Formats: sequence, C-alpha cells, structure tokens
Amino acid sequence: MRRRTTSLTMLATTLVTVVATAMSTGLAPGATGSGSAAAAASARPLSGAAASTGPDRVLTRARSALGLEGQDPKSRAPGSPVGERRDATLALRDLAVALPQLDAEQRREGESLLARPTDGSSDPIGQGYSSRSKKLCGGNVCVHYVTQGADAPRNKKWVRTTLSVMNKVWKFETGKLGYRTPVSDRSLPKKKNGGNGKFDVYLKELSSQRLYGYCAPEYVVKGNKRLANGYCVLDDDFAKAEYGRKPLDTLRVTAAHEFFHAIQFNYDYREDRWLMESTATWIEERFADDVDDNRQYLKVGQVRGPHKPLDIFDTTYGYHYGNWAWWEFLSQKYGSSIVSKVWKQAGQYRGAGRTYSTKALTRVLKSKRGFTRDYAQFAAVNNNPKQFYSEGKHWPEAVNIGTLALSKSSPSASKSASVDHMSAQNIDITPASEIKGNAWRVRLSLAGPGASSKPMAAVLVQNKQGRWGQKLIRFNRKGKAKVSVPFSARKIDAVTVSFVNASTSFDCNEGRPYSCSGIAKHDDKPFRVVAKAYRR
Repeated sequence: MRRRTTSLTMLATTLVTVVATAMSTGLAPGATGSGSAAAAASARPLSGAAASTGPDRVLTRARSALGLEGQDPKSRAPGSPVGERRDATLALRDLAVALPQLDAEQRREGESLLARPTDGSSDPIGQGYSSRSKKLCGGNVCVHYVTQGADAPRNKKWVRTTLSVMNKVWKFETGKLGYRTPVSDRSLPKKKNGGNGKFDVYLKELSSQRLYGYCAPEYVVKGNKRLANGYCVLDDDFAKAEYGRKPLDTLRVTAAHEFFHAIQFNYDYREDRWLMESTATWIEERFADDVDDNRQYLKVGQVRGPHKPLDIFDTTYGYHYGNWAWWEFLSQKYGSSIVSKVWKQAGQYRGAGRTYSTKALTRVLKSKRGFTRDYAQFAAVNNNPKQFYSEGKHWPEAVNIGTLALSKSSPSASKSASVDHMSAQNIDITPASEIKGNAWRVRLSLAGPGASSKPMAAVLVQNKQGRWGQKLIRFNRKGKAKVSVPFSARKIDAVTVSFVNASTSFDCNEGRPYSCSGIAKHDDKPFRVVAKAYRR
C-alpha cells in the first residue's frame, strides 16, 4: 500500500529545493481594458497602473530576475551549471507597467533593464552587446548575434539552428494551435525594431545569470494599452555543462515557453501571472513532448501539493510552474484547444472576452461540466496520476493531511480540514487486516461549508491492484453528504476523501498574488469526515 502522508512543512522544504525564482509577486492587474487591436506597435512606451509594492521593489525584482543584483556585470562568465531556473519575463513585464510611476533616475535604470542587447556597450548595466551585432532572418523571425566576446554563439550553425527552431515554434503555436501572432514592430524606426517587422530573438550568454531566456514587452498597440509587442533573448549555446541537457532539447522547450509569452502580450500583456506562466509551461509539453523538462515542477504544483490555490503566483516556491498540470488535465479531457479558448476569453481586443484569468476559465468550462466538477475531478485523479495522465507513471502523487486507520476495536474515526479557494485536501482511510470479507464497508459522513464556496468532495477507492474508482459528491443545502463504499482489507488498499473548495469569487485589485490581484472571498473553509467501518 502506498504511504503518501507528508506534512506541509516537509512539502514546503521540498518545494524550496525544486524552484527558487526571483520574479515579482506584486502587480497582476487582470482588469479589463478598452480599445481594439492594431496591426503594429505604437512608438510609445508601455504604461499602466503603478506596482502595488513600490518602484524600488519593482526595480530590485527586475535586477534580481536578470541575475544583476549585487553582481558586477563585467564579472559574468559562462561555464558553471545554471542550477535552479530563474525566469525574468514577468519581472520585466511588471517593470514595464510601472515605468510611468518611476522618478527620472529610476526610469533610466528601468529602461536600461528593458532595452534590447543591441543597445550596445553604452548600456550602463552591462546588458548590451560589447561588439557590433549581425542578424540572420528567415520565415517570421530574425536571430541577432555577435561573433566575438562572451555573448558569441559557438558557431554559425547554432544561429541557424535557433532560427529553425523559432520558426517551428511560430508555426506550431500560431498555426497548429491557432494562437494570435505576436504584435509586429514593423511601424517602429529600424533602430528600434531590429531592422524590419519580423520577430526578433537575441542570442546572449545567460547561464551566468541563471537564465534560460526571457521575453520583454516594449510598446503598446496604438488604440489598445493592453496589447504590446515584444522581443526575446535566449542563451547563446545552451551548453550541456551549464544546462544539464542536450543543447537542442533545452532550446526547444525554452523557445516554446518564451515565445508563448510574446503571444500572450497580444492577448493582454497585463494578464494574471499564474495564467501566463502555467500555460507557458504547459505549451512546452505540446511542442517538445519528448523532453519532459517541465516534469521537475510537478512537485511544486497541485499534483503533489493540492492545498495551495491553483491561481497562486509565488516566486519563492514557483507553484505556478507546477500547475501546468491543470491545463494538461483539461487538454487530455477536452483537447488542447480548451486552453486557447480560455486565452480568447481573457483577451483584451475586439471580439475577445475582456475579462481576467479565472473568469475566462469558468466561462469556457460552463459549456462543459463546469469548473467545480472539473476541478474536483482534477483533485481526485492527482491521487493516482498514472491512471489518468498519458505520462502519469512518471508523476508524483498528491499528499494527504492524515490517515484514519479503522479496525474492529476502533471502527470509527474523524478528521477535519481547512481548504482555501481553488484548492483541495486529501484524507486517507485504511482497513486493518482483520476487516476482511465482502460484507465490510465504510460509511463516510461528510460536512462542508455553505454553497457560496462551491464545496465538493471526491471519494476514491483504491484496490489491491492499484486501480482506483471515484465518485464526485455534492453537499446538500445544509452542507452534508453521506456515501458508503466497499472496505474489505482483502480487496481494498485505501479509501481517500478529497475535499474541494472550488470558489472563484474575489475582491479584485487588492495587490495579492491571485486572480485579478484579488483577495479570495472564501478561503479557510471547514470540512470534516466521520468514517465508520461496518458489516452489512
């Protein structure tokens, strides 16, 4: 029988060792915008609401995300393992949004952090190329590079490889999957747009900054301040000694992830962070399924730890990366187009839904089983991923908060749980070896909160062969439910109760790291199970 009880303290320790990023946890507006999309970027800096945590912290987080905090730019050199992944895209997005609220000195630094590498050695923070750059263009993309210095790729072949991969990513994400193409920068002066209207990718030595790559927004679309163009920066060689994988594999997953951020900028560059990062991590699986780099994050998402809300963005533990599994669940159930439908509802352009992440999600699922039932099933299947997910045999199982062991002498036990919005808690019930024979069952008396928090439960029965059966349980108006399931120790390994709080109600724009920067209205809701073994 499996033993998966893990204290939350132990789980948190595990999370720290898996992901330690340095992006912002402050601003994530998600409120609706106005105006229609235009074909090209406007030559105006990005603007938006000030970051809720202040300009100093926005700048500090951007420097830290780029690996520049407390480091002499001239001391950076390749060769060492990258280690824990750092992601700079959303830290730069937050900086771009906050620029209008910065003072003159802060704004100069912010613009330097957001500048393209072709700004050159005059860049005061040392991010620019130290020599004249070249470019190789083809299809929809231009790859910019230098031939000398630390930022030079190992050879011209790698430049061609990067160009080929980027065009394949473009074709896959905008063609096969049907997403909008990034905003073109064709209308900008040639000194600012890489020389033409193609999508620009810059090769740069990033391993010393613990970066794989990043994309940065630049200018808003004329007539729509929620859409923006962008450019991407990728490592100049993805050397295996630094990144731990074959260079081509690392390039493929990084290109898929970062280019999807550029696509997102043409839906709503100020969208909620959890949606932006979880779907960008999910799309790695679609484009480069054989690489499986994103499996490392499952330990920090709801597959392993269901107690943290699905919509949390947290740079210490990186829960949002692990929650790509939610989109994988929906894709395997409804097809991968379900994700693009959510993004269209979240889009801030004519014909789109013009709402924020979670509202977009619930709108799309309303025509299916509804978010509450789908989320409850998601929480349930994560107790035994190998039975549902196509690659689930490689995935971790969800932890529980306790086990109720029932015997003839102690046939009854109870356990309470507190569950936050868009999260779940698991409790196992196990039969002693003396409880044998087909007549044995366990009666589960369940109690939950009021209907406003959309409570639900899933009851799972694991047999000795490792197969699971599941029932989704709704509570009545009084918050009560009862169910009876087989409990013979000869056939049953364990019964698991998953308590689900599927609330998606928020007070928005409160500077919190959840949907619409909001405060959830239904956190910390009480649930309880009383389990009693009996013979029919």
